[in-house]
Amino acid sequence: MKMNIKRYLIIIVAAIIALTGFARAIDDKTFHRFYNLSPKEFEEQLNYYILHNQSDSAILCANTQASKYGKVKLTTDEIGACCLAFRYLAVVYLNSHCNYQLAAEYYLKAEQIANKYGYILMQAQIANDKAILAATQNDLENNFVYNKDVMDAFRKAFQCTLDQDKAGNMDFHKVIIESTVMNLLYIAIKFDKTKEVTSEVQAYRDAQKRYGTINNVGTVVCDAIENCNVGNYDKAFAVLELPITRSDHQSDRDFLQHQSMLEIAKYAVLVKSSKRAEALKLLLQHEQFTRDNRMPFEQLEALWLIKQHYETDGNKDLADKYSLQYYVTKDEFINKSKVGKMDQAKLNLELEQTRERISEMSHRHQIQNLVMWGIAIIALLALALLAVLWVNYRRTKRTNRLLYEKNIALLNEGKELRLAAAPALVVAPADAPDQEGSTQADRDLMDKITAVLESSPEVYGEDFSRQRLAELVNSNVKYVSRAINTCKQCNFYMLLNEYRIKEACRRLMDTNTYGSYSLEGIANSVGYKSRSNFAAVFKNIVGLTPSAFQKMHREQGYAPIPS
Repeated sequence: MKMNIKRYLIIIVAAIIALTGFARAIDDKTFHRFYNLSPKEFEEQLNYYILHNQSDSAILCANTQASKYGKVKLTTDEIGACCLAFRYLAVVYLNSHCNYQLAAEYYLKAEQIANKYGYILMQAQIANDKAILAATQNDLENNFVYNKDVMDAFRKAFQCTLDQDKAGNMDFHKVIIESTVMNLLYIAIKFDKTKEVTSEVQAYRDAQKRYGTINNVGTVVCDAIENCNVGNYDKAFAVLELPITRSDHQSDRDFLQHQSMLEIAKYAVLVKSSKRAEALKLLLQHEQFTRDNRMPFEQLEALWLIKQHYETDGNKDLADKYSLQYYVTKDEFINKSKVGKMDQAKLNLELEQTRERISEMSHRHQIQNLVMWGIAIIALLALALLAVLWVNYRRTKRTNRLLYEKNIALLNEGKELRLAAAPALVVAPADAPDQEGSTQADRDLMDKITAVLESSPEVYGEDFSRQRLAELVNSNVKYVSRAINTCKQCNFYMLLNEYRIKEACRRLMDTNTYGSYSLEGIANSVGYKSRSNFAAVFKNIVGLTPSAFQKMHREQGYAPIPS
């Protein structure tokens, strides 16, 4: 928590410095340069910034253009530039900040302008963008399941694209048709709906005959779908293996996304052709690719598919491992988007400042005063935020201390830790009556199980199982499970975790023997393959993370618990 306070303080100070620099750096010359761009110059300048990954300059340029709308009298082409600016801002909030609400608002603004002034090119682009937004929200909320409404949205966007393509708009074909067909056909391959898009495949073929191929990604996917529909999966996979070309208007992000989509399509084809081992290998490689290229959303999709693949194969342990990794990564993704809202607030403030400067260019000093007031407000908010964070930090530290002391007491008394993290910190007495249904035979067997769990070093091996426990107590899995369920009111894995975590607590406190061990080393020594899984189980049982428990032990200065 202390590190979080430092992190937030750094972010706040950086925001204030950036805002101050923004107020001073953007002089009238910069405003005039962006403000006086013609619609064609603005589009060229914006595309240049996008293709060269100069997002800050692109945002400022788009903000300046968007600020004109409703402020001054504009020509039809200038209104079109404003529409493009609003759409670009929506794309930024969708792809870079994951703020889907704000993205939807900007798309709505761009759509209203496009509909009002009949910008058919923009209407089709926005239809495709809104379908992507719907697909993204569905994937995050429903864990990448098939949604017919999403596919229909892409089909509608594709049809809008084809309508303009048939009208002879070659520029439109170059800019948007590859994107719309790729999104639609990708969903068809991924969810085995290839027979439902035969008309779209043919329509795309016809468009290619009229204008030629901009890049081959659409052709590749269409060829793959046609081979899938006749059951020739080997050829479909071979087609998807072909290298794709990159068009001049594609950004780095768009090209990487197309590569990612093709990898998932190849995986789906391999699964369809019953080559599950090859499919899994490809999927694991793709997950690493998304990690290396910092594609968090695509990484989430890969992790979820890996988890489902292992579930289908009946490999529960690996399915659970990747399920945990998926949800941890998803939480990090969502939390990062929340932290990013501080940057969004700054961007919103910058946009408002830009609008004021444009509408009141002659009142330069008034605008500077407004900016300084904004800085003062942010400083006050920063102090308030720090105060709240400090109070939360103290409260959390106090709660952690109580949990730590409760666990220390339980360890000293040889009791179970399972209830240590309960809100009221109430622990069941050691002599609590057994659950109804336990027999004397169950209790006798439970005594043997307890003896093994307390004394056998095999308990801390990664491969220790119910079958091995049954062998050690000269029983079978069925009786062992029943004894645990009736006597301890839990299952084998819960009980095993209890003893492993109890031993982990001892080792975390025994600095003489385990002081050189990392947390991952401690985790491995008590039977956990991954540090993340160990941390999750430890937190669930003890109420603290391993690092927090270890830190609290150092602060409190307690001696190690006897084995």
